[in-house]
Amino acid sequence: MIKRKIFCLLVLCVFVWGCSSLGSPKTDPILEKKAHDFTLPDQNGDMVTLSATMQGYRGAVIAFYPKDDSRN
Repeated sequence: MIKRKIFCLLVLCVFVWGCSSLGSPKTDPILEKKAHDFTLPDQNGDMVTLSATMQGYRGAVIAFYPKDDSRN
């Protein structure tokens, strides 16, 4: 029983170690691409531009809720 736990722990460690090196920004060219500049309305109806939002920041998260304000 102890051998089985040690084996499972070893397999888990190897898996985590292997996954930790996959998403490195130094080797992943997809993460180096930049989004096109766009303008969208915010929750108050004011227009917001991505380039204006990104000044002073290294990244942004854009949340899209297609049925958030629906009457259905």
